[in-house]
Amino acid sequence: MKRYNGSEIFRNRCVVIATMHKKETVIEPLLKQEFGLKAITPKNFDTDQFGTFSGEIERVRNPLETVRAKALAALLQTNENLAIASEGSFGPHPESPFIIGNEELVILIDTKNGFEIIGRHFTEKTNFNHQKIENLNDLKEFSERIGFPEHGIILKISNEKNSESIYKDFKSFDLLHNQVVKLLDEEKKVQAETDMRAFQNPTRMEAIKQATKNLVNIINTNCPKCNAPGYSIIEAIRGLRCELCNLPTKGLKGYIFSCQKCNFSCERKKEDVNFQNATFCDYCNP
Repeated sequence: MKRYNGSEIFRNRCVVIATMHKKETVIEPLLKQEFGLKAITPKNFDTDQFGTFSGEIERVRNPLETVRAKALAALLQTNENLAIASEGSFGPHPESPFIIGNEELVILIDTKNGFEIIGRHFTEKTNFNHQKIENLNDLKEFSERIGFPEHGIILKISNEKNSESIYKDFKSFDLLHNQVVKLLDEEKKVQAETDMRAFQNPTRMEAIKQATKNLVNIINTNCPKCNAPGYSIIEAIRGLRCELCNLPTKGLKGYIFSCQKCNFSCERKKEDVNFQNATFCDYCNP
């Protein structure tokens, strides 16, 4: 069996960061500090081709397929062999559909050694929002709620042909205000949305940073058998017993970890978690 040298196979290499929205500002420092990676951002790299948050181009693939496609496209454009990319989505928590938030995926693809390692971060801290703007008070309220101008705003206008006009990249409240006044004077139906592009949204940029930290931790987790980096969770084990009735619940009691190189796997229980709160038991609290 081949033995690997853990995360050392990445040390001091060149990594391509597949972005056009300045994600390298939070990704590169972590990779440089941990692995000594030298990052490059490809010029004229168009990540919008994979879908846009503002809606001009629909994302046709799921987040994992999209982030993988970004990284591979960056490798093709630069002729390098190590790339990192990220992709965000907004919706229900994978474990609790009542919690809405932002999930970020960050992927590292190494075509030289045949590795694909994925970091994740889910957070309820997001300003992902939208509002119909019928007057300037609506605009003021929405702007304050989402944190403009530090966080960007996108305006959308629907027309009779069922298509949209999109206005974005407002640098000041005056420019935003003047555009809304113009549209309202033309009796347009205006909808404001939070700009979720990373360089226009510090809250989302922080989530990308946290996902990158998770990626770094996974890279530094070596397989107990072959020492390959990226030993990570492939399955969640449910069935944590209720503290009251002792029946199995949907609660997580552990995870199955696996190595993508030698396929060694093992189960690890969640630390310091022995029972599920009865509030989340389908028998005690149907």
